[in-house]
Parts: sequence; structure tokens; C-alpha cells
Amino acid sequence: MSSLHGFGRYLRFIARRERTTSLLWIVCVAGSALLFAGMYPSLFPDKESMLIMATTMNTPAMVALMGPVYGLDKVSTAIIMAQECLIWFALAVAIMNIFFVNRHTRMDEELGRHEMLRALPIGQLTGAAAVLFGALALNGCISLIIALGLLALNIGGTTAAGAFAYALSIGTQGFLFAVLTLLAAQIFSTSRGTTGSAFTLLGLFYVMRMSGDMSDNAFSVISPMGLGLRVSAFYEDNFTPILVLLVEAAIVGAAALAVCANRDLGEGVLPARKGREHASHFLRSEFGLAWRLSRGTMFGWGIGMFVMGATYGSVLGQIDAFVNGNEMFQKILSATGNYDIVNNYIALILMIGALLAAVPVMLLANKLRSEERHGRLEQIFSKSVRREKLFLSYLALALAESFVSLVMTALGLFAAAQSTDTVELGALMADALAYLPALWVLLGLCALLIGALPRLTGLAWAVYAYSFVMMYFGRLFDLPEWAHKLSPFGNIPQVPVQEFSAAPLAVLTALAFVLTAVGITCFRQRDIG
Repeated sequence: MSSLHGFGRYLRFIARRERTTSLLWIVCVAGSALLFAGMYPSLFPDKESMLIMATTMNTPAMVALMGPVYGLDKVSTAIIMAQECLIWFALAVAIMNIFFVNRHTRMDEELGRHEMLRALPIGQLTGAAAVLFGALALNGCISLIIALGLLALNIGGTTAAGAFAYALSIGTQGFLFAVLTLLAAQIFSTSRGTTGSAFTLLGLFYVMRMSGDMSDNAFSVISPMGLGLRVSAFYEDNFTPILVLLVEAAIVGAAALAVCANRDLGEGVLPARKGREHASHFLRSEFGLAWRLSRGTMFGWGIGMFVMGATYGSVLGQIDAFVNGNEMFQKILSATGNYDIVNNYIALILMIGALLAAVPVMLLANKLRSEERHGRLEQIFSKSVRREKLFLSYLALALAESFVSLVMTALGLFAAAQSTDTVELGALMADALAYLPALWVLLGLCALLIGALPRLTGLAWAVYAYSFVMMYFGRLFDLPEWAHKLSPFGNIPQVPVQEFSAAPLAVLTALAFVLTAVGITCFRQRDIG
């Protein structure tokens, strides 16, 4: 039997498992790329506005965020769009690939699924090869939709070569992260180690790209994210970086398959660290166990939120020039009715930070459901462990994470904005923490669903997605005020540009308390599993 025996059937199996998740990724990524592209002709209707925007983007802070500026002698709507959007969609597709590959490799091994599949007549490399081919097809599909969509939109300066250079740059960067994740899955013996190392590489490559672009050194082209920007879409339409990315992906993919062929099922190149013979006293408690399982998420997101705050805070000194050249930001920042650009920008960043902070809060809250779904809670509750105490341990960690994430966002923003003398740490911290009740409502909703409707915990993410769309895009598309109020974030006063009011915060806190209490009560009474 060949090492790729059963490849076609395995690939169809992956496609069936991914029919919903991957379709959502395709719709969200490709749809967003085309939606944003379609907005640019109205945002930059003439060459003067494009030149203003291009000049603004040529400042050090903006180069660090989005990469080097090109095409000043031939500026067009398509060039501006590519420079502003390519890096962000490349990041989104990289994240998609990390989750996709980990889900079908190391996570399947960790949960025992791969062992069942290997009991069937399939080759040793069939699974890994099918995952790579599936990732290639997924990235190719997204790239093709974006390229054809851009040609259909035909915004100013669009060419067929530029559309495919832009789309393929996104897709090839994503595929490279797919093969890097596959290699990580061979090296590490846990799904946490796989995703953790993959996201560490993603962050490292982004920082290398920032450093290289700001200092004009080789770090930028060593990073796949910096190399992907060198296509200069709609200007030079350079396909060489795409070929280099594909060659790199082929080399890393071959290495991953070679390692896969020579390791034992369930093991990694780096063996799992041996634990203590006896658990520490702290680990024997419900809270200690929850902390041990969640601390990586908490530390990682805390650092990430600080970096996010610092990244956006770094442009505070040039925000006037940036907003004056960007009609979209003018519309967003004027939504509060207060035209203080700096304070409006700070309020916007704090709101975005709060939306991002909701992700680790919900992940930690749903960790208990993940443990239940994988059959581990039954083992825990076979001992003298109280259900509500374990549940409260996870909720307490999520509660702490809500505070930590907002504080780290404010600290990052303050640290990067020191040169402008426009913000005070105490006021910034208070403004950020005003979003705590909104995070608590989402936490309470997770608790309610875990306790009462465990099979519908995905509804909490639907509410989060609605909140993100409303708060991030609602003002831009002039959506009604009542639609904003349906989101818990829409009821938080956007300080410092709006007057602070404690009433909505008190109502949201009370709602969060009720949701959590009902969830804990239901969890105590329902069957596990």
C-alpha cells in the first residue's frame, strides 16, 4: 500500500467536515475584501485626495502598520486600496489556515480521531497530504473570488495582472502559514503547542516586516508578510514574490511530510514535558486546574492587546493628517457629534480594543464546554468536585481576563502616545474600563448557554459577530441607532468624546449577573455530556 493510498476519499472527508466552516471563511474574507474595494471610489473620488492619502501613508507610523508606499507617480484608487488592505487580509487568511490545519492534524490526533482513521486502509502520509491539498484549494478559491470580483468592480486603476497579483499574494501567504502549521503539528505533541507556535511565528513575521519596512533592511523580505507586499499590486504587478512564497511553501511542506513519515502517531519531534509525579497543592483545586489550562491564553492575549494598543497609538501623532486624507475615517470619527479628532480616535481604539478583548473572555468561558465535549468533565466529576465551583473558576478567570485585556490595551496606547502629550494614563485607563459591563454581558451569555443550552453555545459568537459589525461598520453604513443598541457595546458611552453615564453600565452589569446566575443554576442541574 502506498503512503498516499486513499488520498481522494480522505480529501472528500475533509471537504465534508469543512463544508460550513470553510464556506463561512470564504464568504467573510472574500466578501469583505470586495466590500472594502467597492467603497474606495467614493472615498477617493479624485487624484488630489489619493495623493493626500498616499503622502499620509508614507509616514513612519503608517509604513510600520501597512507597509511601504509605492506608485506615487501613478496613483490610483486600486493602488491605494491594495496598500491599505492587503496586509490585513493576508493576516486574516493566515489565521484561517492555522486553525484549518491544526483542526485536521494535531487536534485530531489529540482527540483520538486520527487513530480511528489510520485503522482504515489509508497511507501514512494520506492525512497530511490531504490537509495540504485542502488548504491549497481553500486559499486558491479565496484568491480566485477576490481577483474576479476586483475585475468585476473595475475600480480606477484595476488591471487583470494587478487583481491576480493582489489576490494571489493573499492566498500564497495564507498557504505558507498552512504548511508552517503542518510542520509545527509534527514538532509539537499538543494542539496548543501547534497553534501557539504558529501564532508566534505570525507575530514574529509581522514585527520583522514592520522593522524591515521602517529601516529599509532585509528583515522585510525575509518575512513572508513583507515579501507578499512586494508584489506592488496595480503598479509593478511583480509575481516574483508569489513564486518565492510558493517555493518556500514547497520546501517547508516537504520537510513536514518527511517528519510525518518518520514519527509515531500521537507523538511529536519534541516530546511532551514530563509532569510532576504528584500535582502541587494549587493544582488540586478547581481554580488551580482551570488556571493551569487557561494561563497560556491569558498571557498570550494580554501581550497581544498591549501590542495592539501600542500599534494604533503609534499613529496618534499623525492622526490629523491621516484623517484629513481619509473620508472613511472622517465619517467614523464624526459619528459621535464631537469633532475633536484625537479624542475621537482614542475612543475608537478603545472600542476596537474592547471588541477584541471579548474574544479571550469568551474563549475562557467556553473552555468548560470544550472540556465537556471532549469527555474530560466526567472524569473530573467522578471525584468530589462541585460543579458550580469548577464553573465559577473558569468564569472568574474570564472575568479577570476582561480587566487585564482592557488595561493592557490602555497601557499600550499610552506607551506609544507618550511623545504626543495628549493622553493621561489615569483617564485613559478609566475610559477603557468603561467597557467592562459589555464584556460581562457576553460572559454571562456564554454562562447561560453552557448551563442551559450547551449545544447552542455558538449563539454567543453570533451575538459577538453582530456587535463587531454594528460597532465597526455601523456608522460607516448609516445603520439605525436602535440596531447599535441591540449590542451591549452600543450602550456604552464612548468616552472621552461622550459624557460618561453610569446608568447603562449598571443595567448591563445587572443583566450580566442575572445571565450568569441562571447559567450556573442550570449547569448544576443538567446532565453532563
